[in-house]
Amino acid sequence: MLWAEAQDKALAGDLVNGYAFFGHPSMSTSIFAPRIDSSFLLTPPGEKLSLALKKGDWLPGYGHMEFLFSDMMLYWPGDYVFGLVRTPGVYDLSWHGGKSGLFLTRSFAKVIIHAGKEDQNAQNVQESPGTWDAGFPLEILPERTPYDVKAMEDLELKVKYLGRPMKASYYASYWAWDENGDPRVQRGTTDEDGSFSVNLNRGGMWIIDASITQEESGTLIAEDTRKFYKAGDVLEYKTIQVKTELTIWVR
Repeated sequence: MLWAEAQDKALAGDLVNGYAFFGHPSMSTSIFAPRIDSSFLLTPPGEKLSLALKKGDWLPGYGHMEFLFSDMMLYWPGDYVFGLVRTPGVYDLSWHGGKSGLFLTRSFAKVIIHAGKEDQNAQNVQESPGTWDAGFPLEILPERTPYDVKAMEDLELKVKYLGRPMKASYYASYWAWDENGDPRVQRGTTDEDGSFSVNLNRGGMWIIDASITQEESGTLIAEDTRKFYKAGDVLEYKTIQVKTELTIWVR
C-alpha cells in the first residue's frame, strides 16, 4: 500500500516533515520509496502547494529502508492536508499465489494536520477549519477531527468518488498488524451512501483504506524491470482498482 505520515498536531509557524511510504507498515524490510506523480500541501486558506520530495534511506523505528520526505511550513493556524498521488502501476494476485488477473492500481494517500495558534489567547487570528478533501478521485472524509480521536473511540467516515457518495470496500488496520491477514483488521463494505464506522481500539498509527474496482481494460508500458515483467513490456489489464488511504494517529 501507499501511505503518508506526518505529525498531525503542531503550531502555526512550525516546520514539519511529510513522509511517503510504499509496502507493508508492519514489515520494515518490505518498505521502499514509491513512485509519486504528485505531492502537495493544502493550506487553511485553500492554496495547494506542490512539494519536492527527497529520498531517505534510514529512519528511527524503521531502520534501513527507502522512503520519500519533504519539509512543510505551517504558516497559518488551521487544518492542512498532506497528499500523495502514486504513479499508476499493475498487479496480479497470482504473483503471490492468488487468482490470476492483471489489474491497474491508482493509489492516493493523505494525512490531516492541525496547526494551532502559537498564542492561544490571540483574538486577532482566526483558525480556519480548512478542507479535509484532498481533491483525489476517491476520498475518505472523517465526520469529526481525526487528530482528536482517543483509543477505544469509534470514528464515522464517508467515502466519495468524483465528489459523490460511493459504496466501497474498506478496512482499518493498526500499523503493527498484517493488513492482508491479521484477523484484528476491521473490514467491510460501506453503506450505499459511503458511510462506515471503525473502532480505533488502541493508541498509535492507524491506516484506513477504501477501494473500488472498475471494469475497464487497457495497457500499460512498463517503465522499469520487476520480478514479473521487464521495462518496455506491454502489460494488458482488465480492471482498475482505485485505492485511497487516510493515516490517523490515535491518542
